[in-house]
Amino acid sequence: MTFTVDDFSERNHELLSRQPVTRRSLLLTAMTAGLGGYALEQFRLAERAFAFAGGIAGKAGVVVSGRHLSFIPGAGDVPRNAMAVTAQLVSNTGKLPAKLRAFVDVGDAPDRYGTQVEAGIRHLTGQYAIPGGPVGSQFYAKAKITGLKPDTVYHYRVRLSDGTVSGDAHFTTAPAAAKPFTFTAFADVGTNTAPKDPKFAWHQDPARVTQANGTWPNAVFDDNGYLEDDPIAGDKPTDRTPAATMTRLMGTQRPAFTLLAGDICYANPSGTGLPADDTTALLTGKAPAGRNLFNPYVWDVFLNQIEPQAAFTPWMFATGNHDMEPMYGNTTYLGGSPTHGYGGHVQRLDFPVNGPKDCPSVYRFVYGNVGLISLDANELSWELQTNTGYSDGAQVRWLTETLKRWREPGSGVDFIVAFFHHCAFSTAHNHASDGGVRAAVDPLFTKYQVDLAVQGHNHLFERTDPIRHGKRTRAAPDRSTVHPETDGVTYVCVGSGGRARYPFRPAPGVKAPPPKGVTPKGEQKLPEGERYRGHKPNGKENTTSTVTNSYFWTKERHKPKKDKAAPTGERVPEAVEWSQVRYDGYAFIAVDVVPPDKAGDSTTLTVRTLADALPGSHKPYKEIDRITLKRKSGLRIAH
Repeated sequence: MTFTVDDFSERNHELLSRQPVTRRSLLLTAMTAGLGGYALEQFRLAERAFAFAGGIAGKAGVVVSGRHLSFIPGAGDVPRNAMAVTAQLVSNTGKLPAKLRAFVDVGDAPDRYGTQVEAGIRHLTGQYAIPGGPVGSQFYAKAKITGLKPDTVYHYRVRLSDGTVSGDAHFTTAPAAAKPFTFTAFADVGTNTAPKDPKFAWHQDPARVTQANGTWPNAVFDDNGYLEDDPIAGDKPTDRTPAATMTRLMGTQRPAFTLLAGDICYANPSGTGLPADDTTALLTGKAPAGRNLFNPYVWDVFLNQIEPQAAFTPWMFATGNHDMEPMYGNTTYLGGSPTHGYGGHVQRLDFPVNGPKDCPSVYRFVYGNVGLISLDANELSWELQTNTGYSDGAQVRWLTETLKRWREPGSGVDFIVAFFHHCAFSTAHNHASDGGVRAAVDPLFTKYQVDLAVQGHNHLFERTDPIRHGKRTRAAPDRSTVHPETDGVTYVCVGSGGRARYPFRPAPGVKAPPPKGVTPKGEQKLPEGERYRGHKPNGKENTTSTVTNSYFWTKERHKPKKDKAAPTGERVPEAVEWSQVRYDGYAFIAVDVVPPDKAGDSTTLTVRTLADALPGSHKPYKEIDRITLKRKSGLRIAH
């Protein structure tokens, strides 16, 4: 029998309900035994961020941290009249005063807050029915600011009834008419700091604990598993904080919004949606068989890490395999519906709710003349099948309807950008291409002329040539102009957001044989097959995009033994010619959109790839690829 994330959550709930104490008393007992130490450590983290952002503490000893914005799509899916604001409320006891209230003050200047919106305070709790398993107790203030004017700058602050006020932040609503703008995107981000675990500082044998002060080993609940030859900033030997660096560098582009294509913070570093268990994490860095590591307090670290950007610029999230968190069961916020491991996300984040029912991370919005779609690739994946098929086809039907609507004359949408996690097209060694995602999106993207697909999952950067029906239509090297209505879809993988990087498929050999009947030639004779602007192995640039040794995942399952592992698909080798740009370091994309002056004129969407300072460049980032997508505004497609 194969279990889903919802099966695990329901089973956990049943086990908890059989205990002689209530779920609430279990939480209170856990808080007394160890959560209090967590609360103090997380309060110190939040307090520093609160003070740095200009906050002033009130009487209750509560601080506001991790503020982030999200769009609320309105008429025509355009988010011009409203904005969602979420912030974490943290105290040094792990509790909030019973009558504490939260508000968001909004105005046209830092000292002129003329509107007050009360925020709901949500207590996100979790307890796993495993002795010593993870426990969570976190508070989030959530508000929807409505009645806003388009293309207007608004200042806001979060204020509590005890006198606590956050520092000032501001945002700009979407314009009523299309005008030039930039957005940024990346995936597989994580954090460069792990939350401390105070309980291990006093009851574990010091001789067995290799990390001081109860901290986790590197690369368990943080990103610190880097290779020594990672890209560097300046003359430092390595950039040890690429997740924070990528976030900071995106701010230099002054984006209208940022997309994160899944694998957000890695509170679940195991990534298969199995039951949560961190009892062995500190000593071994690994979960017991059939379990996933999970630490809810990684979210505190992540939200504070992105706040300097996300408090000013809306961040729009898709979900990846590391975002399946079975600790949280069905939630009343979604009317008691299954959450597929996203129960914590709907509390911490703000997904628009215009997607198919019971698919919380599937949604759409329109900014200017660009329509953007977030898909849940976990539901489509054939590689990792824990959540595969949970919507019973609803996601694909909704996607079809959305694409059809946006390609009708008069929709106002010229470019369509989809962002999701598992790659439909990639030649990375660790995950390569997911056949399930490809089978679902490639026919629809081809038919409705999707312009750009933003992917993650593989920890590197890769851009394809334009693709139609799974095949390359033409070569599109650096600085090319592509016409999507005839050339096809451009796929980019930006899983280069901070996690320890992956290599590309190795050159064919004994351990990595090529497909039968294929003779290796060209670029794949070079180590890892990188190809980007300025890269000159052996003194010359690569000139071919042929990759003879890639693979994709099929639906046929490996059956896990005694339900101790998540179900996965089978790998099938493939030779491809669509892989155009490959860079295995840290990078993000900045996308510049120039709308037409009038209907029928040309409009452009330019994708710039910015790498985290190549060795020896002495610059904070460097452009390594650029491609321009061009089409006529309002062009009606032929079916």
